[in-house]
Amino acid sequence: MAKYHKFISVSISLAFLILLQELSVPRPVFRFLVPAFLLFLLAITAYNRRYLTELGKYNPWVLLRPALFFASMFGLFLIIPGSFLRGLFLLAVVALGSLFEIFLGDFAENVALNETLVIAFGLFMTISAFALLYAPKFQTLYLAALFLGAFLTARAFYEFIPQTDRAKLVASLVIALFCAQLFWAFTFLPLHYSASALMLLNVFYFCLALNYYQAFNTLSRSKFRFHLAFMLACSGFIFLLTPWQIIR
Repeated sequence: MAKYHKFISVSISLAFLILLQELSVPRPVFRFLVPAFLLFLLAITAYNRRYLTELGKYNPWVLLRPALFFASMFGLFLIIPGSFLRGLFLLAVVALGSLFEIFLGDFAENVALNETLVIAFGLFMTISAFALLYAPKFQTLYLAALFLGAFLTARAFYEFIPQTDRAKLVASLVIALFCAQLFWAFTFLPLHYSASALMLLNVFYFCLALNYYQAFNTLSRSKFRFHLAFMLACSGFIFLLTPWQIIR
C-alpha cells in the first residue's frame, strides 16, 4: 500500500472534487451531498488507518488531521458564491489535499503547521459565515462547534511535542476556550464574517506558536514580541479594510 500512496493521495483529493461537483451543479442538493461527504470521510479514514498501521506509525490524532482538513474545505465550499469560484477553490483543494495526504506518515513540522492553519482558516471562516450571515439563529451551536473544532485542530498539532498528554490536553482546551470566547465577542460587533474569521485565525496562531515554543523551552521575549507585533499588525490591517457601520 505504501508503494502506491502518492497515487492514492491524489485520487482521494480528486474524489473530493468529483463528489462536490457532481452533487452541487447547478446547486447543492444537501440530502445527497452531506451523506455522500460523510461516507467519503469514513472511506479516507479507513484507508489512512490501514496505511499508518502498515508503516507502524498509527496515531489517532494524526489520523484525525485529513478528516479535519476535508471537513473544513467542505464548509468553505458551501459558503463560496458562484460555480466558477467553487471550481477554482476545488482545484486548490486537490493540490493541498494531495500534499497533506502524501506527507501523512512523515510527521514533518512545517507541513503539520501549514495544514493546521489551513484547517483553522476553513473552520473559522465557515462558522463565522453561518453565525453572522447565513443562519444566525443557532449561536450556541456555532459556539460549541468552534470550540470543538479549535480543540481538535490544536490537539492534533501538539501530538508530537515533548509534553505529557495532560499538558497537551490542557493547552488545547485553553486555546479552544479563548477562541470561542473571542468568537462570541465578535458576534456583537458590526464586522463582516471574513474579518472575524481572520482575526480569530491570528489569535489562534499566536497562542499555538507561543505554546509550541514553550513546550520546547525556546520561548523568549524576542519571539513573544515578534509574534505579538505580527498578530496586532495583521489584525489592524483587517480592521482598516473592514467597512464599519453604527448599529442603532
